[in-house]
Amino acid sequence: MTFLLTLSLRLGKTLQEICNNLSAEELFLWQAYDRESPLGDQRADVLAAITAAASFQAQGAKVTALDLLPTWRPEPQDAEEQAEGEELLKKYLSDRADLQS
Repeated sequence: MTFLLTLSLRLGKTLQEICNNLSAEELFLWQAYDRESPLGDQRADVLAAITAAASFQAQGAKVTALDLLPTWRPEPQDAEEQAEGEELLKKYLSDRADLQS
């Protein structure tokens, strides 16, 4: 499904138009093309990360392109980590409220 949505964005058509008007043969050709030259934004993300890393490294930062790639789906936290984070946030907000009083 993700591939079809990406293809519809790239072709400037709705998903319904793609599904109704695209033959199976053409869909397979687009899928093969996507394996050779990705249609999605992943390539642009990688290029931007490489460019940004080179810029940061020129200024002496210890960073790699992998450090700068966006994370679209964050790793799920376990319940204990989440509860600890919530407690830290509550304490911080409580302390800030006391400072402003």
